[in-house]
Amino acid sequence: MTSLTSLLKTTHKGSYPAISPSRPELSQVGRTVLITGGSTGVGYAIARGFAQASASRIIISGRREEVLKAAVGKLVDDFPKVQFVGKQLDVADLQGTDELWADLGRQGITVDVLVLNASSPSHPQPILEAGFDKIWQDFIINVRTLLVFAEKFYKQPSEEKFLVNLSTMAIQDWNNIVPEIPGYGLTKSAGTLLIQQIAKDTSPKDMQVLSFHPGSILTETVRRVMGNISDSFDFDGYDFDDEDLCGHFAVWAASREAEFLHGRFMWAAWDVDELRKGEIRKLIDEETYYLQIGVKGLT
Repeated sequence: MTSLTSLLKTTHKGSYPAISPSRPELSQVGRTVLITGGSTGVGYAIARGFAQASASRIIISGRREEVLKAAVGKLVDDFPKVQFVGKQLDVADLQGTDELWADLGRQGITVDVLVLNASSPSHPQPILEAGFDKIWQDFIINVRTLLVFAEKFYKQPSEEKFLVNLSTMAIQDWNNIVPEIPGYGLTKSAGTLLIQQIAKDTSPKDMQVLSFHPGSILTETVRRVMGNISDSFDFDGYDFDDEDLCGHFAVWAASREAEFLHGRFMWAAWDVDELRKGEIRKLIDEETYYLQIGVKGLT
């Protein structure tokens, strides 16, 4: 089986020049970016990345009002030239989601980049022990939310759109992560397959689509989930990735440099120059379903 380290010769644990938001080729000047679940963790790192790339407006949604206000306040202080908008929203709330997009329409605001980051981390239990209510709630957040936001994003009257979906290595690592949190692997896999199918039916010129695993970022969600799985997990001793890796990779994913990965699943750690020019590029160009979800062993 191909591993993370054997797939590419070069991987990263932090940001590097090719994905730097200061590169002119990755500039987000003039764009409006909407990030779900953007007030903490990976979503906040991505908001900061787009601000470093000079996005004109960054809208972040979050469930907890005080946490959202604090995040927006910090971003405003750090990036005074960028307009930040906080929207309190539970992405599972269909009425609230409708109101968010309707309000943007009334203000004449078109979203150019949609980052689907909000997710449910699921439960460290077998699926049938967790039960229908918990698992179905994971489907609502990790699958239905993606469809609702992607549809509203796509139907905007704009010429160029970039959809970036935060997926997870749990959709591929059946031996290690999935047995511990099976509901998470199941629903994130379904959500990533949904985004993959949307990409298949959509030209990247109309809406460029890419899913990626952000890496091992120490967030409050990771602390909670890993704490539930193991009381002895060594957070201080684990070699976590720098959060700028996922934040800057998301900016690169919303550029035309990433168009050749339309509909594919990536790791933020993978070196983008090697992806674009190395042996793996040949596989991406020649094999339609390479780095996509399917049934291994069947043609």
